[in-house]
Amino acid sequence: MNRRPLLAVGVALTVLAVALLTWMMQRDGESVSATAATLAPSAPPTVTPGTTTPSPTPTTSATSASPKPSATASKPPSAAGLRIQIPAIDLDHRMAGGGLSSNGTIDPDPGTVMWFRGYDRVRPGRVGTAVIAAHVATGSRPDVFADLADVGVGDTVKVVEDGKSITYRVTRAAAIDKVKVTTDQTVWGPNSSRSRLAIITCDDAFGFRGDGHRKANFVVIAERV
Repeated sequence: MNRRPLLAVGVALTVLAVALLTWMMQRDGESVSATAATLAPSAPPTVTPGTTTPSPTPTTSATSASPKPSATASKPPSAAGLRIQIPAIDLDHRMAGGGLSSNGTIDPDPGTVMWFRGYDRVRPGRVGTAVIAAHVATGSRPDVFADLADVGVGDTVKVVEDGKSITYRVTRAAAIDKVKVTTDQTVWGPNSSRSRLAIITCDDAFGFRGDGHRKANFVVIAERV
């Protein structure tokens, strides 16, 4: 006579346990998703070629820069012969792809020009925006982009590889606060219709921070002719 009530209680406890287990699993899943969301990249990186001394070749607007790119096609072109040429400042230098430094900034090695891989930027010469960076100075010595601030609107830039040359014309050349560069849509915004170069270095225009790094970048934007 008393077995039915006991059976009903047992069934109820089983249902309750299953419901509790299901709720806990769903709760764990939401926690994992939230954690993954916080790991997604947010703002683009700061371009900070890390020199702490003023440029040895100052101009009225100062000097400094920074880089980045991507790939398509069945056979990617060789990076060994990829060069940037800026006739206005007698620059002809090899470029190599690279990513973020250990502190999360674009900071190429001294004496090098880097095109940046990441944030949907492209390899120089491709359709899209290629970010290219180098130092203005290393210690007391001028570096590759020491004269970048002498580049002006209307000057030409060439990307050369395997005997083939692509010509770009400068449409913008100015010193910009480094924080503002990270939200500059011409540098970091979507671009799937034209081949563009964003050539960047550091600049003395706004002075130096407490840690000795320059507050500004000099940014040259060039569009394919």
